Amino acid sequence: MPENIWPQHAPKLAGGWKCISFEVFNGTGPHKTLVAKPHGDNPMGRVLISKNGWLSALMANPERMEQPLPSGKAWQEAPDAEVARVARGTSMYCGYLELFQNDDELVDGGEGGLWWQTKVEISSDPNRMGGLEVRKVEYLEEGGKAYMILQPKNDMVMEDGTRTRGVLKWEKFE
Repeated sequence: MPENIWPQHAPKLAGGWKCISFEVFNGTGPHKTLVAKPHGDNPMGRVLISKNGWLSALMANPERMEQPLPSGKAWQEAPDAEVARVARGTSMYCGYLELFQNDDELVDGGEGGLWWQTKVEISSDPNRMGGLEVRKVEYLEEGGKAYMILQPKNDMVMEDGTRTRGVLKWEKFE
């Protein structure tokens, strides 16, 4: 197992992050083309990472966050179709993350860079529980602000079944 280098990177990655773009592409590299912005130009997303590496990630499609629900009922009493519309536009998971550099065991083809994997303890999708969420992570600073680019290792499956590559950009907030 590769060395977990989270302690060296915790000072810059720990904290709160707001999603500022969520784009999906039909490939990788210079020939990729933008397929969609599944959560529009103003995605709703937060990632909170503790200094010890506890990660909580939440994404929601803003178009599905009507307030109140069309029926006017509370979530627990609303019709299944209303709840499903909101739930399918929401993705959440949490668990401890570990960070690795250039790890051939985690990344097919030995792609370089920083990668994190989170052992999922709780998720809005029961199929993810107990599994690993693996992301390539890039950190950069521009104009006095900190940004993080996350690219899931695995293809993302859209609601229509299309398999795509996601790229999410996050801005750090205090």
